[in-house]
Formats: sequence, structure tokens, C-alpha cells
Amino acid sequence: MSTEPTTLVLVLEPDNPCNTIITDQETGDEVYTVRTEHDGAQSVTKITDADDAQLAQWVWKDIRSDKVTLGQGQPMSASAWLRKSIIPFKDTVYFTDLNGRKFKWKGNAPGLSFELYSETDKKNPVARFKKSYRYKDHKQTPPKEVYDPATLTVTGLGLEILDTVVISFCILEKGRRARENGVATMAASVAIPHAAVATSAT
Repeated sequence: MSTEPTTLVLVLEPDNPCNTIITDQETGDEVYTVRTEHDGAQSVTKITDADDAQLAQWVWKDIRSDKVTLGQGQPMSASAWLRKSIIPFKDTVYFTDLNGRKFKWKGNAPGLSFELYSETDKKNPVARFKKSYRYKDHKQTPPKEVYDPATLTVTGLGLEILDTVVISFCILEKGRRARENGVATMAASVAIPHAAVATSAT
């Protein structure tokens, strides 16, 4: 008898929360696609599932919070859904799922470990992000460069709200990297020209 996995490791390739293919590390199956389109006037990021159904989109804003649409819902400010804490933990972001359960992303700042916790278990994260990195394996002769891809490991309650975990992660990780690299640099590097997207789709 088959059992549901207790932990899911998602691989983001490339390591870019605005343009990436997210796959199941164990099976290699594509689970989500995140794509950003830029038409000169605005940048819009869309996330679709394996069946190409759109789960969410968010319109980038320079000053105010991005405008996010979840499924067939109405557009709303991302900050209204992902509420940042000011005191005492300014690097924590809260959200509530459809069943009223509360979750919080901790480490929403450059250089910090980025993890999601449920309100009922404050010690064990239900999702944890690890950025990609390269290193030299000096155990081999000559030393070989090894690439370790970005992963989002989801477990426990996180698996029950997997779409929400991935959507909230992508929105918040975009902001984290913008603060690291500068918004202008971020927009220039991650937004795909609209014409290029249209061409690739045909």
C-alpha cells in the first residue's frame, strides 16, 4: 500500500523566485512554473501548476506592496495577506490559511535562514529554503566544481497548504533579494520581455 510522502523537496532551477521551474527532487516531475513578464509598463509574475493552471499572479509595485491575485480571487495588496511584524520580530511575516490556521515565515531579511512555522509548533519548521551554491570538491583530483541547487523542503502541515507555501515563498523571496541587490537591478535581471514569452509559447 502506497503512503503519502512526509517530506517533499522542491528544486528551483534556476535559483530565481521570479523565473524558475520547480520540480520534485525525488521524481524529477515538474510541480510549478514561475514566470515574470515585462511589457515596458509593468512586471507581472505568474505561477502555474503542473497542469498549467494559474494559481496566483502579482503585479510589481516600486513603492507600495505588490498587488497579488490568488486563484480566482480579487486583487489585493500583498501586505494585506502577508502581514509583517514590526515589534519585536521585524523579520517575521504572518499569514492565515483557508482553515484559519496561522503560519509565520521567519528570517524575511537578507542573510537569514528563511523558514516557515505553524502556530502550533514553533520549534520545527514546515518549510525551509536553501539557496543554491557552488563549491570545489577537493576530494577529487583535480578538484571539481560542484553545483548544489536551491531547494524548498516542505513537511508536515506545509504539505497540506503546498500551493500557499510556494506562492508566499516566491513573493517574499523576491522582496528579500530586491533588498539585497536593489529593486532596479532585480527588475532588469528577472523580468522576461513580453515578446520573448509570447514567442516561446508558440
